[in-house]
Amino acid sequence: MLTMIRNMLRSKLAGLLFILIIVAMGAWGVTDVFSGGIGNNLASAGDVELTEAQFDQEVERQLRTATDDRGRAISKAQATERGIIDQIFQRELFQTTLVAYADRIGARATNEAVLETIRSDEAFQTDTGSFDPALYRGLLNQSGFTPASFENFLRRDLSISRIRRSVGAALQSPDAIVRLQSGYTNEERKAQWFFLTFDDLPEPEPITDEELAAFYDERRDELENPQRRRISLLQLSVDDFLNQSEFTEDELVAYYESVKSREYAGPDTRTWTEFVFANEEDARGQLGRIAGGADPSTISNLVSSSERSGLQSSVSNQSLADRLFAPTASIGGIFGPFESGRFYTVARLQEITPGEVEPFEDVRQEIVDTLSREQAVGLYYDSITRLDNLIGTGASLEEIGRDMGTPVLSFAPVERTGTTRVGRQLGVLQQDPAILQRAFELTEGGKTSRFGQDESAFIVRVDEIIEPFTPDLDEIRDDLRTGLEAQRRTTALSEAADAIKQRVEGGELTFAEAAAEYGAELSAPDILFTRNPSPESGIPPALAGAVFSLREEGNVVNAPLSTGDTVALIQLVEIDRVDLASDEAAMTASQELTDSIGNDLFSAFIAGIQDDVELQVNQNALASYKARVNPDT
Repeated sequence: MLTMIRNMLRSKLAGLLFILIIVAMGAWGVTDVFSGGIGNNLASAGDVELTEAQFDQEVERQLRTATDDRGRAISKAQATERGIIDQIFQRELFQTTLVAYADRIGARATNEAVLETIRSDEAFQTDTGSFDPALYRGLLNQSGFTPASFENFLRRDLSISRIRRSVGAALQSPDAIVRLQSGYTNEERKAQWFFLTFDDLPEPEPITDEELAAFYDERRDELENPQRRRISLLQLSVDDFLNQSEFTEDELVAYYESVKSREYAGPDTRTWTEFVFANEEDARGQLGRIAGGADPSTISNLVSSSERSGLQSSVSNQSLADRLFAPTASIGGIFGPFESGRFYTVARLQEITPGEVEPFEDVRQEIVDTLSREQAVGLYYDSITRLDNLIGTGASLEEIGRDMGTPVLSFAPVERTGTTRVGRQLGVLQQDPAILQRAFELTEGGKTSRFGQDESAFIVRVDEIIEPFTPDLDEIRDDLRTGLEAQRRTTALSEAADAIKQRVEGGELTFAEAAAEYGAELSAPDILFTRNPSPESGIPPALAGAVFSLREEGNVVNAPLSTGDTVALIQLVEIDRVDLASDEAAMTASQELTDSIGNDLFSAFIAGIQDDVELQVNQNALASYKARVNPDT
């Protein structure tokens, strides 16, 4: 027989058969044996894998404490829709990469380090300070961990912490730089200031016609109006049909009853008995007696039993939780055995207590809104068919609008940004970028076909094209005069501030006398402040930077405010420099510098690690996972 098989394997038929097997395995997705890829895992880095089971456990754990804006638990499906699953996945990729690198360099936390961390954690200790295994397991259970999963989680965090610390462990900032940084950060100053406005200056001379004409000639290029287009728009959206829906009270109540357990009820509480056995054989041997309602005291080979009650999130064994809290689970149902550490657990469901349901009156309007929108979507898509038929007949925009019962909106000429000549932004034309884009692709009188997003449809027509032009002086005389006056006031304000600065620094008058000369209120708080002043310092934060730009006491700086009609004049009164020889101040600055440099180095280090450990990501596996937890996607 063996000789016959060997001879067959040497034949051409065997080679063809082998090729067919490879093709068939590829067609059915069995390719990992040849590809050397990451299989069904979500990701891998080095020898570290992120399996779907591990990822699902982390998702479950994080969703235990996540709630929506109404305080309700967030399901995996909702987490998928809101992008939470993707966020968790990115964090897990980051952790996987670092753990793989820790393995490579031998920095992964040992079992002894994990055990020492657990035993020294006060959360797991009794009042006498000794480690309490029962308290340990209880707290882990509340957080969605088993001892094994928690120890793996802790080993990962300790390993990552070692890598992070190692990056900055050898950093030591030069003493000279540390002391300079200390002096820069801790230096304090005192200042006084007042504000100068347009109203504090003499009235400017009237602008003559000759000056206005000269200003017009200088700014002719800037005064040119861009091309503008007068546009008409027909818009159809789901919102147009919201008010066409009517529902009887019976219909609203019927909808409420059909979805309340899913949409308006909190999670139910279930009571069950857990039977724990030393091995799977013992557990399976007692399934019949457990199903028959036998008392735990009569069950053979039982290690322990306990009656438990709680939410699904309180069950650490995910397989047990999924079965015990399944919609089809019924009282008296038997689930298991499930492996749990070194033991096997069988659960018998004793009682189901429904979660608290929001009253119909509290959610009535939400139901009306939901049903109205569902019906409006249907009406909208029905109308789209009619709209397309009308377009096909060659009807005008106005004829289409009358037939559809939708007004045609016409707008003042706008430029490409949707801005009119007087600077008004027309939001209706900016709600979809394609409106203006298409409008400026048409010739005068041209009309687009229907376009838009899923719940909005648009048709645009260009009624008039106004080519670029420069208005005559007489047409904009008043506006131009206003602009020139504002320019001159700003110039006069700046010149007055510069004059005050020169006179004060030249000793011609004091800073207080300068403020009094213009009738301005002088602010001179007797408080020293740093570059990041506290509210108690009395100085506006916007002025602090200007104070620290001055070199010597008595210097003055002008700081125009964002309003454009006010300038702050600020005088440096006192500088309190830090003693660069002070070890205490230097110590604080040294830690700040080390932390800052360490963070920068760690960011660069991560980029290198990712290349070194060759992180592989299985996006198909992630998409498959998200599809299973959210079938609607």
